[in-house]
Amino acid sequence: MSVVSMGSTVAGRILAGIMLLSPVCGQQVVSAPALTSQFNIQAQTACEAEMLGKVGAREVSSGKAYDELTEIARAYGRAIPHIYIFPRGWNMAYIAASRAVDGRGKILVGEQAVELFDTIPLKGFLGHEMAHLVSDSASQGCNDYTLRNPQIEADADALAARTIGRRPIKAFLERVLVLAEDQNWDAKRRLEVLQ
Repeated sequence: MSVVSMGSTVAGRILAGIMLLSPVCGQQVVSAPALTSQFNIQAQTACEAEMLGKVGAREVSSGKAYDELTEIARAYGRAIPHIYIFPRGWNMAYIAASRAVDGRGKILVGEQAVELFDTIPLKGFLGHEMAHLVSDSASQGCNDYTLRNPQIEADADALAARTIGRRPIKAFLERVLVLAEDQNWDAKRRLEVLQ
């Protein structure tokens, strides 16, 4: 399925937003339309609820991913984000501007990512998404669909490496390359930058 056809629905936007492990050139993300000076919390909350419902995500408060995210949030000195698991996926994403709703933010984790990533790479993957979450200016929210700048991804890797250590980020990117059968140019480049 092409990224263009997937992007036509809210559920498609989030699926396109978490295609890190595919060999697509660049990572798509879920973010939001340019907001005026006053952020619309009600619209953000409704958008998040619709998006989470369409992908069948459920919030969890225990388990491997939650435990790792708890440790990562502590390292960042932040509240533990809400963590949602969605079926059949092996990627992760944060929901842009979700931190503006309650100060915690939301991270989506594919069910298969929890299974396919050992503890150290999972920590790197979650640490990378947490870096996006803490860097999010809330100038965009969950309805916008933008192509992620590779430099922003490298910056998130760098922030995560400074916060939780290089080893988990390196393990995460190496695992991505294994799962993508060495066909992810973005992960290759980011791994080189991280070295």
